[in-house]
Amino acid sequence: MRKMDLQLFGFDNNAYCDFTSSAAKAIAGKDILLAIYNTGGDKLLAISGQQGLTINRSADSIEITSKDTAGGWKSKIAGMKEWSIDNDGLYVPGDESHNVLSQAFENSDPVCVKVINGKTKKGMFGGLAVITDYPLEAPYDDAMTYSLSLEGMGALTDLLNAPVSPDTMPEGSAALAPLTVVSVEGSGSGQTSIYVNPVKSGSNKYFYKIGEGPLPYPAYNEKISDTTWDGSAAITATTGQQIMIIETDSSGKALKAGIAAVTAKAGA
Repeated sequence: MRKMDLQLFGFDNNAYCDFTSSAAKAIAGKDILLAIYNTGGDKLLAISGQQGLTINRSADSIEITSKDTAGGWKSKIAGMKEWSIDNDGLYVPGDESHNVLSQAFENSDPVCVKVINGKTKKGMFGGLAVITDYPLEAPYDDAMTYSLSLEGMGALTDLLNAPVSPDTMPEGSAALAPLTVVSVEGSGSGQTSIYVNPVKSGSNKYFYKIGEGPLPYPAYNEKISDTTWDGSAAITATTGQQIMIIETDSSGKALKAGIAAVTAKAGA
């Protein structure tokens, strides 16, 4: 049978593996990244440490109800439109993206933003915006985080319906992903057992560092030289310290990170 004939019977005529279904076309939120251009406009930067992203689009409503409106129901038309973006995540001090944001906030300058699909490497939305809120939070028992609110100046361009060329992507096209880290008493005095979710896969590696906190997060793709960890061995630490687990690729470049407060077994 020729190859063409085999393809005709692929996936049993879509009896169960329907690649045209809406589920197969759904987009994972983790793949959608917020990026900003540097002040020179020649470099697109994915905001480091980002986790949450909300794109708000709304329009004013104008009431056009009159005495003869049918059925006594109010009638309205859409007025002026506006957009905004809310973003939050792990704060990575010294990262270029946060340096650009801090400078723009201090100078009351607008920023050029772009929302991209990091998986397909395609732009989704773009526009000019001002920073209206940029708080940093540093709780004693958790990682330092940031929140970012942007309000649009003019249109939010739909880049899927109006693609641009070249469709610039940020270097690396990704940001540091979060790990959930839990510390419980180890079996030996002064030891803690660490559990990480999600668990690393393939040839990825774990590293850890311990300190009084707040521990600074590495940048995405930063080369890590901290202490290696096999993912199961007990670690010597002191209750009340912080421990950061960093997952890297096989070459030791940071992909994910998370922090926990240490709980270690007390001495006899």
